[in-house]
Amino acid sequence: MPGGGRDLLGFTAQADLVDFEMLAASGGLAPSLDDRLTVAGLAAAQFDRFERISEELRVEGAAVDATLEPFREAFDSFAQATRPSSWVVSQLRALLVTGLRTDFSARLAPKLSEPLAQLLAPGPAAWRTTDFASRAVQKAISARPEIGGSLALFGRRLAAEAVGQCQRIAAKQADLTALVADVLKPAGAKGSRELDDLGVISGLLEELMDGHARRMARLGLGV
Repeated sequence: MPGGGRDLLGFTAQADLVDFEMLAASGGLAPSLDDRLTVAGLAAAQFDRFERISEELRVEGAAVDATLEPFREAFDSFAQATRPSSWVVSQLRALLVTGLRTDFSARLAPKLSEPLAQLLAPGPAAWRTTDFASRAVQKAISARPEIGGSLALFGRRLAAEAVGQCQRIAAKQADLTALVADVLKPAGAKGSRELDDLGVISGLLEELMDGHARRMARLGLGV
């Protein structure tokens, strides 16, 4: 596994764990039993993905908790700052976070070797979450157009928090930052290693935010 590979798995697994927790918690906000059962299934699929990555870490001889620990504070802070208080916000959060993670995977996975590429790929669970959450948000906006302003504000807050936490991780986790930057750099790129790597990460974050803005616009929630 390349340098930073374990860190990438730890980053991804910690994201999976928090996504599982947030999806599971959203069941308590569901307007119907059918919706509650659906998000329970989505949460279970997210935890299955976490378990697959955990197993790969064990195969590599890494302790799962120790590998995830460097990312725990950032993801917990992000979860706390974007914790939903209503069903529609919980589904908007799920849609936006899944979108960011899918875009991140799409940029990296095709250029990674196995098993990293397969483990990083979002898989069917992400598509099911996107489909369900998108329909739930659109239904809520159609029924109550006046909530659009507060949802747009939440989307902006989530984007700012995501960028801030990713920047903190990039500054602290040199091996992970180097791996991501090396994957994304044009061939033959030169310059100061640290500054160059962080510049690549900044460019990636700009791309992710462009995708986030497009998702918000499709919902009629321009950011």
